[in-house]
Amino acid sequence: MFRIDDPKVGANMNEKLDKEKELWNKINLLREEMVRTASKKNLDFLDDEVLALSQALNKLLNEYEKLLHEK
Repeated sequence: MFRIDDPKVGANMNEKLDKEKELWNKINLLREEMVRTASKKNLDFLDDEVLALSQALNKLLNEYEKLLHEK
């Protein structure tokens, strides 16, 4: 059984939180870039560049969701 004061558990929790924070920052930056790009393209979300950013954002969101559900 794991204890919260176990150094290994604490280190793993910190590592997971750091990864979560880093991934969330990447998601926010990419979302902002997608909105800026779409705005420049008159909100054409079917534009190839906007679609590529949207797909990259989706990939990061899926990775973030997996990270949240890891045990």
